[in-house]
This record gives sequence, structure tokens and C-alpha cells, in this order.
Amino acid sequence: MLEVFCFIAAIGFFANALLHLLLIAGFPLGEYVLGGKYVILPYSMRVVSVLFLIVWSSVGICYLNYGGFLDLTKLESLDRIVILAATVFLLFAIFSNAFLTESKKERLVMTPFCLITFILSSSILFLL
Repeated sequence: MLEVFCFIAAIGFFANALLHLLLIAGFPLGEYVLGGKYVILPYSMRVVSVLFLIVWSSVGICYLNYGGFLDLTKLESLDRIVILAATVFLLFAIFSNAFLTESKKERLVMTPFCLITFILSSSILFLL
């Protein structure tokens, strides 16, 4: 069960990283992230998307490593810490996406994503 939860969570983070890659390339998906203020992110906001691309890809790799899909022994000591940090971030993201964003698209898409991934991460850390 740990492997399945880790794989699903990793796919979610890689999908989020792909979203940021598309935003960096200028696709009109800005209403789904960062408050949804822009349809196409201005160049200054694309720098933030580059950071998110790197972070979400790294988190996805940690989930895959923790679930046994990768054999990155040098990262094993960091996996649980990264997953814990991602879980805490997701808890805050649930509330910010549900109540603080003005973007209806971000609220409808990212709130369930964060909630599902938070449940998966919590299960990985505390139940399995």
C-alpha cells in the first residue's frame, strides 16, 4: 500500500511540475496557480514557476524513492523530511486555495488536488 500511495503522490507532484513548465513556456494556465491573477504569467512570475518546477520535481523524486521505485541511497535520509515538509505545505495550500484565492479555477482544481495529496502524504507518514 505504501508503494501505491507514494506512486500516486509522485504523479501528482510531477503533474504540478508539468503545469509550471507549461506556465514557463507561456501557456494560458495562470488562473490555476499563484492566486490566478494572470492568465499568462508575466516573466517575473515565471521565475517563481521555475522554482516550483524544481521543487515539485524534487518532491516527486523523493516520493518515488521512499516508495522503493528508485534506489537513490544518498537521498534516503532526506525523503521522510521532504515528504513531511510537503505535507505541511499541502495543509496550508488546502486553506489558501479553498478560501484565499480569488480564482475560481484554482479553487476548483487545486483544492481537491492538495486535499487528496495531503491525505496520501499523511497516510504515508503516519499510517503505513
